[in-house]
Amino acid sequence: MNLNEIKRYSRQLILPDFGTREQARLKKAKVAVTGAGGLGCPISTYLTLAGVGEIHIFDFDRVELSNLNRQFLYTPSDVGKPKAKLAAERLGEINPEIRVEGIEERITYDNAFELLKGYDAIVDGTDNFAVRYAVNDAAVVNRVPLFHGAALMYEGRAMSIIPGETACFRCVFPEPPPAGMIPTCREAGILGSVVGIVGAIQASEAIRYLAGLEIGLKNRLLIVNVDEMRFEKVRIARSSECTACGEKFVPRPVEEVCVVEEGDE
Repeated sequence: MNLNEIKRYSRQLILPDFGTREQARLKKAKVAVTGAGGLGCPISTYLTLAGVGEIHIFDFDRVELSNLNRQFLYTPSDVGKPKAKLAAERLGEINPEIRVEGIEERITYDNAFELLKGYDAIVDGTDNFAVRYAVNDAAVVNRVPLFHGAALMYEGRAMSIIPGETACFRCVFPEPPPAGMIPTCREAGILGSVVGIVGAIQASEAIRYLAGLEIGLKNRLLIVNVDEMRFEKVRIARSSECTACGEKFVPRPVEEVCVVEEGDE
């Protein structure tokens, strides 16, 4: 590390279990963030501040005025502009010691396996079940750790998926809910601070994993409710019948029927 990096990261370098070796691991890491929306903003910001060496942000959406109660990387003058490129530019200004790239491409089941290959971690900020299952399956097949998060209204959730070691998203949620069962954030709303909390948790798990430290959400689903300020960990387990990480991988694309849970929207 150069002198600027030592000064920049000095507050985490003095942590009891975090030193120059751990910081060097972060600097060498390459991470995909799937979304530059409500979750993607805090995720990518904290990865940037921590010194993750290379960050690729996938998002094909453009900024809307209704995004601005939670997506803090954008301003009113950005309405109509592409999120991925804007986020990458601003994060690059925040930390010029790393590389941040915005990729304006829609993730689908057809391209996810190739797009998300070769990363040290994927942090998921997607906003619909079709992409969420595609990202999960691609992470499992490519054996890339995946840090999942979602939020709606006053509630959020997070879990850390380490292929070959832990339950994956499909183990816990084998099928998406029927169309119309889960309202969109346009219909039900979202408190901006909820995605901030969940995104920070996802980033914390990813940073600790990349630094070689223990993480707390292996085979655990964390449910956060800020209405009651309740945090609950639920034990989860791998399923031998899972079509993603079970005995045999079976491709199972999910039809995109609506936007659900906060992420890119």
